[in-house]
Amino acid sequence: MPGSPAAVAQIPVRPTEAKTATPAVSNEAEENKTVKLVEKAKDDPFPMPAADRQVIDRAIREATQRPANAANSESKTVYAYTPDSIYTLYGAPGRVIDIQLQPGEKLSGPVIAGDTVRWVVGTATSGNGNAVTHILVKPIMAGIETNFIITTDRHAYHLIAKSLNRNFLPTVSWTYPQDEMAKFETYSQEGHAYGDTLVTDGISPDKLNFKYKIDPDNEYPWNPVRVFDDGSKTYIQMSRNMKNTEAPVFFVKDKRGLNLVNYRVKGEYYIVDRLFEEGEFRCGKDEVVNIRKEKPWSLFGF
Repeated sequence: MPGSPAAVAQIPVRPTEAKTATPAVSNEAEENKTVKLVEKAKDDPFPMPAADRQVIDRAIREATQRPANAANSESKTVYAYTPDSIYTLYGAPGRVIDIQLQPGEKLSGPVIAGDTVRWVVGTATSGNGNAVTHILVKPIMAGIETNFIITTDRHAYHLIAKSLNRNFLPTVSWTYPQDEMAKFETYSQEGHAYGDTLVTDGISPDKLNFKYKIDPDNEYPWNPVRVFDDGSKTYIQMSRNMKNTEAPVFFVKDKRGLNLVNYRVKGEYYIVDRLFEEGEFRCGKDEVVNIRKEKPWSLFGF
């Protein structure tokens, strides 16, 4: 039968072909793996150990303040200054970010930028006497980011800047809780006595309104203990333990968000030069106390 030998002869050929194909696939996979490793080495020739990267990423994440955690005053984003924090900036091509320092604060050196080619930096001042220094920052394209270090005669600021297509922060500034704390460091027995008499000097008792709710009412060492107004100003008495802690910053809250207001500190009181329906104390990123004026009780419920 002439067809039988041919069929038998083909039987050993098939496993031979399969055996020769397996190393070819394996070699191709090894080559692809090698190429990927080479490309990765080019991108990061000195990769950081995973454990170190996790620690650093967590530290940066916890230190970074963003607009969502900041206050707003008109178009201004107001961060609470704390040493070693990182503050977020958002820019856009054709738009300038105005970074405003504390009145009277002066640069002690040039603004340091990680990318000096695609980010333009300038400075200006406004006002006389207690002038305000402005650092003006503008990206030349979207989709880029860098960091800035600003050193002054009072503070050091660390910022991370990202350029978006359209949205940006027009103005950025800070409040300085440590400066408020410095006012409380003068706290003494005389100061405490002054704080006790402050509420009675020039204020008619029958005009005082104590109907304010503090929430939470005993969460932090600096927590307010009493709030009242005299029809034109609001007085917020703070805990005596504040002298041992960082002082919070006070904002008035409305539909547009948090707004800076004029207030001063005397003894253990914050004196706000206006009335408000709702206010908020902030200390750092997480400590928040809300103050809300209670509506007068009505027999008809309105």
